[in-house]
Amino acid sequence: MKTKSFEAGNELDPAVPGSVYLCQVGENVSCGACCGLYNVADPSREALEEMLAYRTAEYAKVPREIDAVLAFKERIEREENQDRPYPDFHHCPFIGLIGKNRSRVGCLLHPLAEGAGGLDFRGLSYYGTMACRQYFCPTHIAVPARFKRLIRNYASDWYLYGMVVTESKMIVNFFSEIEKRMQKTLDESFSNIETGLKELLAEFFRIKTDWPYRDEGRWHPANYFFNDRIYRPNHIDYDALNTAKSRYDAMFKALHSVFKTQDALAEAEASIDNLIDRFLKVLGDRSQ
Repeated sequence: MKTKSFEAGNELDPAVPGSVYLCQVGENVSCGACCGLYNVADPSREALEEMLAYRTAEYAKVPREIDAVLAFKERIEREENQDRPYPDFHHCPFIGLIGKNRSRVGCLLHPLAEGAGGLDFRGLSYYGTMACRQYFCPTHIAVPARFKRLIRNYASDWYLYGMVVTESKMIVNFFSEIEKRMQKTLDESFSNIETGLKELLAEFFRIKTDWPYRDEGRWHPANYFFNDRIYRPNHIDYDALNTAKSRYDAMFKALHSVFKTQDALAEAEASIDNLIDRFLKVLGDRSQ
């Protein structure tokens, strides 16, 4: 958890790679993906909420002493299922719920966390204090600031936000297509739309969990977004379908899609087209 303001807005921050801060962005919106939040056996919202609430309540009882904090880590790792869809992606046992209402995810070791008293125990985590302070996911660099601002400003909860915000290629593919059709950029002139945009963005996020064309044998909502290429990227065999690469190829790969027929591919494209059309309708009054 990096110590930055999480007031939503259109300002650019030169201290953040890519100029838009994405980690802790609202009272209910934050991302714990780089801490392996979704890299668990059961990544459902209900299971993660239960896991995080339990950790947070139990950690509140822990004396802020090194031995006690390490004992908490060992107990959590004994109690919880350690099966990981990405075995090489560390899942941090110190992810919990933070904020005045414990309504978003964050680091229980952070000096500003509840009960920390200003003490910084992040050095006890797997990656250490400096990684927490300095690491920013590829989305910070790979996604244009205007797309990041829109996503950050209209996201409504940590679960879907954190699951999608690291899918940089999916984000760029989708919002670039909107700009192409709109023939304008998604800049700050659209930042004050109140009606419909938050709901449509939530629907875009839900594609990650509700996509009907995914390969159930490979799909998992956790995204291994690091650049070390430990895991083989997804591939769609357009040659087998006797068709050209889809305009939504990046999205379909991110969603672990599999298409057995041209009709299935066309249906998938039409579903994305439909969502884009509804985005354009909401944005239309501002795009003139």
